[in-house]
Amino acid sequence: MKTIRAPRPRREFTGCWRCRKRKVKCDEASPCSACQRLGLQCDSSSTRLIWLNGNQSYRSTGRRYMYCERTWENCAPLDSDVLDILIAQCDEFEANKRPCPVVVDHNPFLVFPAMPPTSLTSTVNLVLANGGTHARHANSEDKFLFHHYVNYVASVMMPFEHPWNPWKLYYPSVSLKYSVPGERALYHAVLAHAAFNLAHLGGGTANMMHLAARHYNASIQHVNNGIQTSADKDPGPILAAIMTLMMAEVYSGQSRKWKHHLQGAWAFLLHSNSNELWNQSRFACFSIQSLLIVGIINSTTSTDSTHSPLALTLGLPHVADRISQVNSTTVDALPPSPVSAELAFGASISSTPQFGFTIGAQKSLLECISAIATVSQQMRSDPPASTQFDADRVVSHVLDCLGLLQVQANDGLPFHPDIDLALSTEPDQPAPHVQNLARYQLNAFIYATYIYLYRSLMDAPPKRVATYVSLTFQNISAFCAQSSGNFSLWPAFIAAVEAYTEENMASAREWLQRSIHFGLGNRLPVKRIIEEVWQRRENAHFESTIDKGLITVDWRDVVRDLRVDILLV
Repeated sequence: MKTIRAPRPRREFTGCWRCRKRKVKCDEASPCSACQRLGLQCDSSSTRLIWLNGNQSYRSTGRRYMYCERTWENCAPLDSDVLDILIAQCDEFEANKRPCPVVVDHNPFLVFPAMPPTSLTSTVNLVLANGGTHARHANSEDKFLFHHYVNYVASVMMPFEHPWNPWKLYYPSVSLKYSVPGERALYHAVLAHAAFNLAHLGGGTANMMHLAARHYNASIQHVNNGIQTSADKDPGPILAAIMTLMMAEVYSGQSRKWKHHLQGAWAFLLHSNSNELWNQSRFACFSIQSLLIVGIINSTTSTDSTHSPLALTLGLPHVADRISQVNSTTVDALPPSPVSAELAFGASISSTPQFGFTIGAQKSLLECISAIATVSQQMRSDPPASTQFDADRVVSHVLDCLGLLQVQANDGLPFHPDIDLALSTEPDQPAPHVQNLARYQLNAFIYATYIYLYRSLMDAPPKRVATYVSLTFQNISAFCAQSSGNFSLWPAFIAAVEAYTEENMASAREWLQRSIHFGLGNRLPVKRIIEEVWQRRENAHFESTIDKGLITVDWRDVVRDLRVDILLV
């Protein structure tokens, strides 16, 4: 007959933890007599937190241990959509929370807040903590979009993290004031920009595109209201809103409307009642600088010589004169302001401190790029013979300028002294690290400008600029080895379209693969253009057996043939 063993009695410990540790009997008093006799602090009344299933009851002092898998033992797995909503609820800090749109029996995220209410306030965005703000996020979606803009989108707007990043330092705080049309327009533009980015990152594409369109339209309405009513004494927020809408369009990767915003922002600035708006605040100054930088970069892709590229010709007065002469016959295509006044306006903006800093370049370098673009457009439109003399002067001037910049870079001279000084007082950003990243950016811009000069004005074959292509990608690789930032598009693109050796093409592919993961929609058409240039060069080599290094393919013709409209920022 099989022997049936009696079940072993289960021990329970309800005494104090100090007696348990000493392995002595505890009388379970509070405090216990053993601890009192030895003069020890009894912890019989101390709280020990454990995970419990809410559908069952346990003695508060009856268990020392509980298997963690029992916490959700009888709970069904939550759908991914429900999880997204519950996670979004973690950011609800106000006491009067909105009711949850879904009903669940258990919520694993309600034990404690996911982050403190001041999570959006960092050492580089202390402005958000100062002064009152009137904006109240309408729902958790708006709050999520704003959080994404501050913590991600604003960072990729610059090539590397920097405490002076205007999209992180000024744009969020100004938009949260939400008191005048310009600030409201900027707030909705910021949310639209964030939603477009999330759509390209794959985060609920359809819903994000819907949110982007809604906030985009709301921002447009506030911009129109601000311009028509002149309710804003400070036009800075309206200009920033237009610029943000433009970048949202650029990074959507599917729209040509960004040029309308560029032209509208420039016209708004020219006709603004505020004189020298860039001197009123750093916020306004950075926005205006960004406008002019975008105009210069846009001029490098344009083949239309009837429009002023917002050129900077401070060191090249003869080119400025040529712009005025060429455009004097096309008055209908010009904005109301005279071309000479427009150039003077651009010159004043470029003279502001830190010009070019946000794109990783310098004033003199952007001046060279603009001068090359100006003369190149004139040459493509079958200009008079005097244009060739302009080209020769530009080549001489640009080579001198690039040589000087290389010397400064090799000597380790500061690119923007006042910004470099600020880095030395910023504890969260080691100055040498940021300065190294800035140097890689500037070096890449210098070598890419060499490429742009030789290809645009001298029609040099790829073999002539192969060394500069290699040097550009060496700096890109060095940057990527030390940073996860978004390297500036213009120098990388200019080098990639002229790459023809296996080594340089492999470097270009590596950069392309990295760049498309930032959620910036314009990277995909850029990739398409580069690959089409390579394919045309390969086809020409196959048909003629000419060395690929001697085959020129103008990427601007490829842009026109593919009917894409890109901005290389």
